[in-house]
Amino acid sequence: MTTRTFAALGDRPGATEAEASGPSPLRVRDGAWWLHPSWTAILTVLPCLAVAWMTPGEDYLLWWRTPKYFGSVTALTSLLLLGAFVAGAMVPSLARGRVPVRGPRLTTSAAQRRILRRAGNVFLALTVTGYAVWMLLALSRGYGVAQFISAMHLDQGALIVEKQVYFSTAPGVTTLTQFGPLALVCLLLDRRMSGRRHHWSLALLAVLTLVRVFINAERLALFEMAIPAVVLAAATRTGTTRRSRRKLFWAALPLLAPLALAVVFAVFEFTRSWNDRHPQYGDVGFGEFIMLRLGGYYATASNNSAILLARLAPYTKAPFFTVPFIWSAPVLGSLLDPRSVLGISLDEWSKVLQQYGNLEFVNNGSLLLAVADYGLAGALIWWTVLGLALGICYRALRSGDVGALILYSVLYIGLLEMGRIFYWGLGRTFPVIIGGLAVSWYLRRALRAPETSAES
Repeated sequence: MTTRTFAALGDRPGATEAEASGPSPLRVRDGAWWLHPSWTAILTVLPCLAVAWMTPGEDYLLWWRTPKYFGSVTALTSLLLLGAFVAGAMVPSLARGRVPVRGPRLTTSAAQRRILRRAGNVFLALTVTGYAVWMLLALSRGYGVAQFISAMHLDQGALIVEKQVYFSTAPGVTTLTQFGPLALVCLLLDRRMSGRRHHWSLALLAVLTLVRVFINAERLALFEMAIPAVVLAAATRTGTTRRSRRKLFWAALPLLAPLALAVVFAVFEFTRSWNDRHPQYGDVGFGEFIMLRLGGYYATASNNSAILLARLAPYTKAPFFTVPFIWSAPVLGSLLDPRSVLGISLDEWSKVLQQYGNLEFVNNGSLLLAVADYGLAGALIWWTVLGLALGICYRALRSGDVGALILYSVLYIGLLEMGRIFYWGLGRTFPVIIGGLAVSWYLRRALRAPETSAES
């Protein structure tokens, strides 16, 4: 039986029936317009650029203790690069016409479901192994009950010490923990398609993530697990759900996103910065402190890009800022001599930021990094190609490709972070992209295999 026959079936199968027949109970949702990479980039980057450009220089010094470098030229350059990304992302949608309003079913077969379940279990095992080794390293560095109690009491500086001393990253080890988002997406998809619950596996991922977020003061780790789950829920629906109300909810979700960001940011800044740094802000209440810190994270990211262009980029000999995963890789990074190849040392950015910026705000933006590596013309090509790649992946998702859904759910984090960092170039992201591509390839291969054998 082919996948076209499966697409005609509307009932959701049970666990044993799904394994035998393979029809997917999931359709592509048509209400979440903001999932398109162009819209997400516009909604996330434009406010960041506006805050960075419109904030007066004296407020930069007063609030964030850094001079303002982000002016009209860098703002217009950023807009030009954003436009290149948006144009590239729109090409796949315009070239092949619109997707039907009633979303197609996800194209799956029994073989694909087995791959999906196995991939989820493999990624889960890698994730748990990474966390276990990371904890053993922390214990070997002296982490114990006293440190844990100090962190739970929110003693001043306790979480900073734990992050920098006991839970500092170990290349190749902590990288394994980054397979968590892929494990989550694969298991959630298998849960929705086959009926398998995966209660213990999903609970274990949730506990490990929350412990990491608190102990290691790592807010990004929470987003890396939460965002793919949101993308999965926003992009797919079961054939039996009521469409009108849910469609309206997902269409209006961007209105709630700023509030959700502020709440999450406030919760974690209370444990990270409020106890340690709020006296530097004078008689500022918690609410105002959070708004200043949140605005600072995004405004100084664009401003740091301008600092980087002016103070560091002229001395580099090879691409560095858009591909840091190459230089931080456990093997390749140790074989290469960064100073001889790049012209700078890996810690040069910290030195520049200490001299011209503020080490409390280390985000270096994203759009202008390509200018530092490739020049303006090369940056336009870079962002156009990236937009095209994201647009192709999104188009495949909208056509019912389950592999594209998995890959896009983890790539989408980078879209939300475009105003702050170039997420796709980080060392923590590289294995996730490779894993997502591998799963997508195996799923496509398994989908074609029955059709090929049937035709022969």
